[in-house]
Amino acid sequence: MSYPFELALRQYIAAFDGTNNISPAEFQTRFDNLYHKYFTFLPKDGKTMEEDGFTSIKSKEPLTREEVFEREASKLANGTKATLIHFRKIGLDCIDIKLGLVNGGEDSTSTVRIVTTITAGQAVTSKEIDESPESNPFFPTKLMAAKCASAGYKWKEFGTFQTNHGLKTNM
Repeated sequence: MSYPFELALRQYIAAFDGTNNISPAEFQTRFDNLYHKYFTFLPKDGKTMEEDGFTSIKSKEPLTREEVFEREASKLANGTKATLIHFRKIGLDCIDIKLGLVNGGEDSTSTVRIVTTITAGQAVTSKEIDESPESNPFFPTKLMAAKCASAGYKWKEFGTFQTNHGLKTNM
């Protein structure tokens, strides 16, 4: 099931070559092939320094499919270049993706790590993983939590289609 998703992801990433020479209609088609109509994106938690010197972690609101499209279209228009660093299957229809991003105008680089749950060959939910040095001791637990959330989603989805009712044997 991850093979069609990987092809769609690689085609989508190919649009982010820094030249912005893809038509809006072609970009929309690639976006539609990659993301499910009920897609949600969970950004990593924001960290702020409080007045007392302690760090406060505030959860950010999930982004809808339309908000993700606007964000990605803006990155494309700015000439962002994306490179796939790794693509690993880590669970039942759960993929660990790491991207390298180079912003066109600012010439700054960053990496983004995302754990994505796929269904019907499309991303249905993605969670951004914080790889910063401050959260590094807890990194394996964050990856496991995202993987478990993926399994929870799949459990909820199981049985919603006519073909998922289990095996029937005639004896």
